[in-house]
Amino acid sequence: MSFFSTTEKAFGLDISEGALRLIELAKAGKKVRIQSYNEINLPVGCLLKGEIKQPKVFSDALNKLIKTKQGHGQLARRVVIALPETETFLKSLEITSETGSDLQDGVEEMLPPNLPLDMNEIYWDWQIARKNGNQYRVTVGASPKLIVDDYLKIFTAAGLTPVVLEIEAAAIAHLLIEYNQDDEPQIIIDIGRNRTGLFLYDGAAQFTVSLPISGKQIDETIASALDLDAQQAEEAKIVCGLDEKKCQGAILELMVPTIEELGRQILNALNFYYENFSHPQEIKKLVLCGGGSNIIGITKVLTRATEITTVQSEPFKKITNPNPPFFTPDKTQSFITAIGLGLRGLHPENYYDHS
Repeated sequence: MSFFSTTEKAFGLDISEGALRLIELAKAGKKVRIQSYNEINLPVGCLLKGEIKQPKVFSDALNKLIKTKQGHGQLARRVVIALPETETFLKSLEITSETGSDLQDGVEEMLPPNLPLDMNEIYWDWQIARKNGNQYRVTVGASPKLIVDDYLKIFTAAGLTPVVLEIEAAAIAHLLIEYNQDDEPQIIIDIGRNRTGLFLYDGAAQFTVSLPISGKQIDETIASALDLDAQQAEEAKIVCGLDEKKCQGAILELMVPTIEELGRQILNALNFYYENFSHPQEIKKLVLCGGGSNIIGITKVLTRATEITTVQSEPFKKITNPNPPFFTPDKTQSFITAIGLGLRGLHPENYYDHS
């Protein structure tokens, strides 16, 4: 969702508890290429649940990210930022309107009972996802003012102008669905270092859910069970994965309860969709992204657990990898949100658009 308007292009910035990731895209004829990129780690405790706990440390990391960026050309001073998934809300609403001119009032009336946040404590925005006669499907995004105001303050101090504050699910959809032209109804699961988010798409992102799995949790489970340190656990996860033929299936055996619970949560989200949304479409595909999606065998195990075909996302399906040694297959999955934000940054005419 956008909160500001401009006519200049912007770069995308993905903010997680562990890292900052930058992507600036440029058009090359009808194609899009990555022009600038970078990644820098954040120290533990700098961010917590999306809130910037150490502003000076964060600002220093942001400045370093920009000054050491790789690629070509001068970086834009405008930025599209992903708001933290754990502190944002996305909801699809269906509204009847004869002219469309009263949609703002309709959204404002329907939002409070559908929002688990106090209306006086949030910023919110909306856009039309689908129109059929006088029936409108509207996607609404919201985030606490405390989080948004802190971000605006820090980025303004760094000489940057935030032009869009994007819901993370929307950023992922820009790349994997819109740009990759894959509009099949699907569930996308972003498995990150500290958290995992799910959103369901059926022509529009319908809702988001946080799931009980993360890369850090997997490492801790392995480390505790096998008496390994954090680095050894990470290496065991990479080498063995969830392949029953590797490491005598030890990691797979350890992760069975976690994967089964993940599968149940996915099916719960699917059942919620089928039971509570009008005209639900059959979901035949799960798409995994994020660093945790690189675990060997995870697509096979989740396919078995949910009986839904599970695949890994293809971030470079239509965009050329500018630097394969940097954008390795593992690292690429962690840049999907940043690339999606960069795609939004290419279209300033749509930074604020309810149509």
